[in-house]
Amino acid sequence: MAISQIALASCRFFASAPPAALQFAAAHMEMRHLRKRELLGDIQLPFTGFGIVLQGAMQAVDMTMDGKEVALLSVQPYETFGHISLLAEQPLALTWVATSASTTVALMPEDRALQLMQFPELVLQLARSTSQQVCDLLSWQKIQAIHPVSARVCAWLLHHGRQQMEMQLPTHAELAWRLNTTRESVTRVLQKLLTDQVLQRDGDTWRITSPETLKDLTRGSER
Repeated sequence: MAISQIALASCRFFASAPPAALQFAAAHMEMRHLRKRELLGDIQLPFTGFGIVLQGAMQAVDMTMDGKEVALLSVQPYETFGHISLLAEQPLALTWVATSASTTVALMPEDRALQLMQFPELVLQLARSTSQQVCDLLSWQKIQAIHPVSARVCAWLLHHGRQQMEMQLPTHAELAWRLNTTRESVTRVLQKLLTDQVLQRDGDTWRITSPETLKDLTRGSER
């Protein structure tokens, strides 16, 4: 299914794009609807083009040597994916999977995506997006180095909430993948934080009620 320029214009990646670039993208991207856990391509022949999430969410996953599935990247609505491999000399093959019940993406094959990068404004945006993704990955790496697991979860909460103090959390399973632990461990830590009134929950909204206590817990301190 073809995609309109209006749909693409909502994406930050195309915010400064000239009309010709937007027209080219709309002409060479196709819309695709995915069910939850549906893959783009397959493990033997993964997706290597450029994509935008229009609805739902996507995740890059891989298997560890001991057979466990790990999440490497998460992409939310109007964010791009696939771009970090476009200009790499030795790109990493990523398996992209839909993580929402109803996910819609706009896809462009690799050869057309490389043509799209001939527009200077998009090369600059590509550099910005890639730089931010590297910073995000480094932040995850710092958090994953924290021990014990309870301190790691607390550090992630502070990072994810930043200064807003209110947030939406991913599923416990997804958070466990990213924090290199188990779903049960994440659930246990969050439940204790609720019991100790460090966190409050109102439906899908989580609120940090005692940020100083949370900071102490990231250092392995006990209440």
